[in-house]
Amino acid sequence: MINTASLEAIKKAKFSKNFIKPLYDSYCFSNIPQAVKNLLLDEKKPALPLDVFGSLPQSYNKVIVFVIDSFGWKFFEKYSEKYSFLQHIKKNAVVSKLTTQYPPTTAAEMTTLHTGLPVGQSGVYEWFYYEPLVDAVIAPLLFSFAGRRVRDNLLATGIEPKKFFPIQTIYKDLQKK
Repeated sequence: MINTASLEAIKKAKFSKNFIKPLYDSYCFSNIPQAVKNLLLDEKKPALPLDVFGSLPQSYNKVIVFVIDSFGWKFFEKYSEKYSFLQHIKKNAVVSKLTTQYPPTTAAEMTTLHTGLPVGQSGVYEWFYYEPLVDAVIAPLLFSFAGRRVRDNLLATGIEPKKFFPIQTIYKDLQKK
């Protein structure tokens, strides 16, 4: 089933032909980590709206998050009638449209998914960016200087990894509880 409430909320968030305001307080990718924590820990903190779960229970012992990177809503609409997997999901689950954070990059979104921190708090917003700590362009997810094909070569700077990348993870939060 298509969650029409999510479609309407995102339609209202559109502010030009090509731009949609991220719905950080509701239908946003950045709310997935807290939604998972709510389901596993019976927390009631703000996360995805409850309608994304339909009539499913609000508490679980296990949750699987399945991500297809770059498979946005336009691809879901284009292929949902063509592929049986997508037809099955559409028929037997609740499909909700979500906004991305800004900037909408894999580096930002995946960092948020694993840390629970929105891009503004994690600081990881792109695959490569200028890092003043080392006065160079880095690849934060590889913990490496940009253009180098070796992982972890930022260790040679003597600067601790936590200065570049958040050490908090959703997994550590879950493990504590």
